[in-house]
Amino acid sequence: MTAQATTRDQIITRGAALIHSQGFNATGLQQVLDGAGVPKGSFYFYFKSKEEFGLAIIDRFADVIGALFSRALDVPGVPALERLGRLLDTYERIFVKSGFTLGCPIGNLSLEMADSSERFRARLQEVIGSLIARIESCLAEAKSAGALSPSCDTAESAHLLFQGLEGAILQMKVTKSVEPLRLFRKYISIYLPGAAPAGRGAAKNIGKGVS
Repeated sequence: MTAQATTRDQIITRGAALIHSQGFNATGLQQVLDGAGVPKGSFYFYFKSKEEFGLAIIDRFADVIGALFSRALDVPGVPALERLGRLLDTYERIFVKSGFTLGCPIGNLSLEMADSSERFRARLQEVIGSLIARIESCLAEAKSAGALSPSCDTAESAHLLFQGLEGAILQMKVTKSVEPLRLFRKYISIYLPGAAPAGRGAAKNIGKGVS
């Protein structure tokens, strides 16, 4: 990696941490540069605008969340619904460890910026769509294996799962509790056996209820 690429990565890394904790609009460019140890006035050597910088931040968040999805979902030999359960386990561990702070960076930026920048909105939609597609792929695999009803609409179910997860994350930030996520998991496990939190009444015998 060249020195220029390394410096750009340092700016993105510091900016991502600040924006995740305090939001895009509350994060000043000078604050980012100071945190990255980059000389004043050099920002525009690496980015044409703060909006372009923000798009690079979205890409960084997409990479981080994509890696999280991969660790949970790309596990050979593990049934698809169990892998989805592992993904939800991962989210639960992350937010318990963080004290229910920060939230989902993509969700945060969607709430803050989707109405302010069309480029942001379009890029966020792409990222969210790619994550939903990863979930749908697992559901389609489960359906093919007979773990879901043949009438299950995997596309709609994937959207429901992602949207419910984002809502639960928002509620966890407000309540400072894991219960919103566990309640979400309890009820979706009626339709997606294996999604319930471990040790909290996983609905393995409820049946294949998606119709």
